[in-house]
Amino acid sequence: MSNILETSVVWRLVCLFLASWQNSNLRSVCQRLSASAHFSVTGRVLSAIFGCSASMTVHSRCRRLLSQINLALWHLGRHLMAALHGSLLYRIYHAIFTVGRESKCLGWLFRSGMTGFLLVAVGLYAILDYFLRDVFAVPVLSSVWDECLMVLAVLWVIYRRMFNGRPILSRVSPMDPAVFLFVSMGLALLFVAAPFFSIGVSGYRATVQYMLWFFLVTRLLRNDRDFTLLYVTLVAAAFLIALHGIYQFIIAVPIPDKWVADAEGSVRTRVFSIFGSPNIMGDFMVLFAPMAAGLAYWCRDMRAKLLCWFVTICMGMSCLFTMSRAAWGAMAVAVLVFALLVDRRLIVLMCVALLVALCIPFVSSRLGFLLTPEFQAANNNGGRGSRWDIALTYLALDPVFGFGLGMFGGAVAMQHQIYKWVSYFYVDNYYLKILVEMGWIGFSCYLFLLAALLFNGVRACYRTSREPKETSPLPLCAGMLSGMCGVLFHCYFENIFEEPYMMAYFWTMAAMIIYLGFYRRRPRQSVKAA
Repeated sequence: MSNILETSVVWRLVCLFLASWQNSNLRSVCQRLSASAHFSVTGRVLSAIFGCSASMTVHSRCRRLLSQINLALWHLGRHLMAALHGSLLYRIYHAIFTVGRESKCLGWLFRSGMTGFLLVAVGLYAILDYFLRDVFAVPVLSSVWDECLMVLAVLWVIYRRMFNGRPILSRVSPMDPAVFLFVSMGLALLFVAAPFFSIGVSGYRATVQYMLWFFLVTRLLRNDRDFTLLYVTLVAAAFLIALHGIYQFIIAVPIPDKWVADAEGSVRTRVFSIFGSPNIMGDFMVLFAPMAAGLAYWCRDMRAKLLCWFVTICMGMSCLFTMSRAAWGAMAVAVLVFALLVDRRLIVLMCVALLVALCIPFVSSRLGFLLTPEFQAANNNGGRGSRWDIALTYLALDPVFGFGLGMFGGAVAMQHQIYKWVSYFYVDNYYLKILVEMGWIGFSCYLFLLAALLFNGVRACYRTSREPKETSPLPLCAGMLSGMCGVLFHCYFENIFEEPYMMAYFWTMAAMIIYLGFYRRRPRQSVKAA
């Protein structure tokens, strides 16, 4: 192969081009432009936007107000500290954690205290939800356990504010105004455009409740140890689910006939693991596979690096076995974003993987079905195309304020089905669901929220890239951001955020990105020997 390549016309043309490029005037001009761009007005403006050393909210009134609240809580905690520390409950809590820290198996968890337990619970959210809802199925516990976890996290954050040795400054992030704007707009629309208030409350809760994990996680993360604990827990949980998906593919787990069309004869099964939906399973892998790849780039130990690459490959295979075309597209988006932020060589690897995948019968069958008349007929008769057209007719009834929260396109509407003249179904487009329910005014706030998320995610990646390469968490930050970009792409074809754990994970990762970009203590620049 080497001899054939060296004697080929293509190789000689490439060598001729490279030789001429090294001595060309165009290369000199590009080098001079690159060198001067850093000191240009445009370069200084971009550096100020993406790499400013402090949050834009550091001098805001909101930050000063919350800092005063923190100080008041601390003073109140000084008076309550003696009574609480002498109570039986506190002695039991202290004894449990004292013994737990000496454990060889769980010492790593107990050493992080209650914060570590809360972060691990968030990382295992989907697995805990599955066991509490589907395995044990205790009626009361299965329906309120996630709300109890959120309340416990709120109480613990307040406790830390009250009983720390000094008041903690409030963590007001650049994302807070955008999240607060959408939550406030949803609350306003609840009173303005909710024909049935109780249904509107349920719809509002389903839309904004799990966004609150963003505020909680940004305040739970204290240091890099907490961040690493949560990050590794997320990847480990996703790895276990990926292995379960591969196992389902090996045994060809039975699936409903409606999941596969008659024209797709080479598809023998679709994996769904603990989720009950191949699309959600595929999107779950899209969210966490880039995180595993980021961990592989970040690790310095070769054994840990190989393990992380193995985890990444397993997640990619599990996503492939879901047979979800939208998840495949979302994974391609995630890999592309990760490659642009971390390693552009992955683009070539992605193209090679795509060519190999097209040779697999079930992949070519699933993708080829998109070009058949049967798919067009199914899409126009009960498929996404017809459902999107119907959704737009309901939007025309009130394009400004919308049809009402919880009234169309999602789980809340399917549970109530209050109107007899409305066709109820999952609209399979989360953006269209928000648009129909909240109108253009609510949808504009949601787009502003997502734009702020992506903008500050890029800022966080830029700020971490300025650190020394040996300690820079850029691969971790880029892994989370690229997975979230893939999920946002998938939301155009599915109601991904109808699943509570998907929204909880998404906004937890947003909080982790903000921590890396704006709260993390950066090591001092090491001075290299000449």
